[in-house]
Amino acid sequence: MTISDMTQESETRRSGGGMTWLWLPLILILFVGGAFSIAVYMHEPSLSAGEAFAVGFGGLAALIAGLFASAVGVIVGLFGALIGLVAAGGAIAMTLFIIASPILAIVLLFLLLRRRKNECPDPSVH
Repeated sequence: MTISDMTQESETRRSGGGMTWLWLPLILILFVGGAFSIAVYMHEPSLSAGEAFAVGFGGLAALIAGLFASAVGVIVGLFGALIGLVAAGGAIAMTLFIIASPILAIVLLFLLLRRRKNECPDPSVH
């Protein structure tokens, strides 16, 4: 196979990858809902086929809704964790400020009150 043959083959090949993302979830939902319906019908023989169908697909809808709710819960939890991190950082900063303020005040007071060693007692003499 030469390079020109490979080029012609790739140009004539159709890709249907975009439609896969549309049909695959729908087919999966139908198969899983059908499997739930069959399982309900086998487990509870007193139900009619229509009731088992409704229970099976209703259970699947509840699972999908639960997944969406958990995804929303994770996103809200992440925002809450971010807010908590900012609040904790602010609390640490305030604690350091409260502890360090008196220490800084004492150090500055000490620096202001000490005399310089080379200070002349009478500056007007010079």
